[in-house]
Amino acid sequence: MFQVCRSVFTKCPYPYKRLLTPQLLKKCADTGRFSFLKDTSCDLQQIAAKIEAVKGSPLQIFNANSATLLASLRLGAAGFSGVMANFHPDLYVRLTELWSTEQIHAETIQSFLGAASLVELQMYPVNAKYHLRTRGLPILLYCRSRDAGGFKNNHKHEVEQLDAMYRLVKQHLAV
Repeated sequence: MFQVCRSVFTKCPYPYKRLLTPQLLKKCADTGRFSFLKDTSCDLQQIAAKIEAVKGSPLQIFNANSATLLASLRLGAAGFSGVMANFHPDLYVRLTELWSTEQIHAETIQSFLGAASLVELQMYPVNAKYHLRTRGLPILLYCRSRDAGGFKNNHKHEVEQLDAMYRLVKQHLAV
């Protein structure tokens, strides 16, 4: 069973990534003490090597990168744990549920998720908070990592247009 681990405003791996090597990850897996890794490498070769390194252990690899999600599921990733679940978690759930049985739907969802993930480069996490606020969550735009004062009308339009595209994808897929 595949899962989506919903992260709510987790820290992105900035200013630099601290990636575990497959060899170190294997040592961790061999202890039996670990069950979850949020992989932020955005690199399918690294993800494949990590999945292979933990095979047979309770440690599961969850991809944090939307653009590589479907490919990583095909490699054996356990699910998704990325910040973009703040925008449309239901599509991530749907993709992880049907990726192996409904290829055309999976490809359509993946195409949307990959393109939609570009919004992360535009004032995230302020834009995610704005999105959640438009959905009725009483949330302020303030964040520690970004100045909400820089969130302009064009950013609002981007979020609103992304939401309109999301609704079209859902309608197309009858989700």
